[in-house]
Amino acid sequence: MSVRVQQRPQTTRQGRWPDGFSHPAAWVLCAAAALLGALIYQWEPLLPVLLGASSRQAGIWLTMALLLGLWMIPSLPRIFSILLALLAMRLFDLASTALLLTGAVSDVALWWLGSFAVCVAAQQCGLLGVLWAYALRSLQTPGVQGLRPPAVLWLTMVFSLLPSPMQASRWTRSFCLAPWCASPAVSRDVVSAAQLAARLAWLPAHPVNLMLLALLPMGGLDRFVPAHWVLSTWPLLLLALVYATYAQWRAPLAPDFAPPVPELVPVPQEDRFAMQCTGAIAVVLVLMVALQPFHGFAPGLVSLLAMVALFALKILPPQSYHRGVDWQLFVIATVLPGLIASFAAALPAWSLDAGGTFLALPFLFFLRMVLPPGVTIVAALVLAVSWSSTHGHDLLNTALSVLVAFHLVDFMFCRNTAGSAVTRWQLAWNTLRRPVTWGTCAAYYAWAGWYGW
Repeated sequence: MSVRVQQRPQTTRQGRWPDGFSHPAAWVLCAAAALLGALIYQWEPLLPVLLGASSRQAGIWLTMALLLGLWMIPSLPRIFSILLALLAMRLFDLASTALLLTGAVSDVALWWLGSFAVCVAAQQCGLLGVLWAYALRSLQTPGVQGLRPPAVLWLTMVFSLLPSPMQASRWTRSFCLAPWCASPAVSRDVVSAAQLAARLAWLPAHPVNLMLLALLPMGGLDRFVPAHWVLSTWPLLLLALVYATYAQWRAPLAPDFAPPVPELVPVPQEDRFAMQCTGAIAVVLVLMVALQPFHGFAPGLVSLLAMVALFALKILPPQSYHRGVDWQLFVIATVLPGLIASFAAALPAWSLDAGGTFLALPFLFFLRMVLPPGVTIVAALVLAVSWSSTHGHDLLNTALSVLVAFHLVDFMFCRNTAGSAVTRWQLAWNTLRRPVTWGTCAAYYAWAGWYGW
């Protein structure tokens, strides 16, 4: 006897406004910014007396506060906040168009497009899936077959091919929820260390690394090649790989638990050809970018050649490329460098001489406790650019230490993020009382002292 239950179709009630714009805090911030802007331009002669700044500087401060405030509303799209700040900067003539669109006209935009092309092609042909399967097979506890290669090696290659943090977070959740992993804590440690290693080894593995290229002057851009980045971060990269390997090999296994071995599905011949071509193009791209001091071609041009090769071999269809690219992230990453440079130029002169970049790690840790990650790194870069220009320091060295500190702080917080929802203060407390956190801080200061930062 079978009973057929007819379910009523579920209808969703859609309001007049999207969720982001129905948030009252968004409208309050926008109204407060508009009111303060009107008052600033109404009392323009009194601004040098009251604030010690011109109306242009006050308008830029107001725009920066509006951007950071809107970014703290989770339901509001981030691209809306950035485009609103860009519109306000141009409407009130607070910055030139050439300065605001610095990231869009630099080599960074081409490198972004090429990195997204390799990422989409790796997902379409199954290269990421194969690397993922190898990582899952490596993470299971060694048995009679002996020790397998560390899973962090495969995961580092995976996260190097994922330039979008949203896509990387999805792959991270799927890896931590896999039933054949030893335990959720071990898998979270391994995947967090792999993300850190990928960001320290390959610049397009995180958007903030490429944003730095648009902030540097031409002299700094010529020196800040990927080889210089790896030669500066290799001690911390090696420590991340060693930590993930140690966490994997020391993971205990329950006596009555036998993890199933994931079997690799045979790949068809045409997909195997596409996979081999994509892997070869990715390897050639990495080698050509690493050898930039010898041949002189910019990374964006090499990435553009890789994208042309993927299109010519029909490995990457144009429609798949358009659907697979995170265009919102692309627009944000090309607009933010100009906004950061404008905000940093309008800040007052900083008199902080003692400490310098030595305070980057605790400052970023405190910002991460109270602010989202995107707001944290934007505020840190604004302060770093302003501080280096005020004191005459090299922006390259200052930004390097700030970027490394940001990635280490993100590693500290990500490895303590559990599946259940916790408040930001609880997450900070869980992070502070872990021995790995203090070991990471010691490694950062040892690395900074070794390089004289």
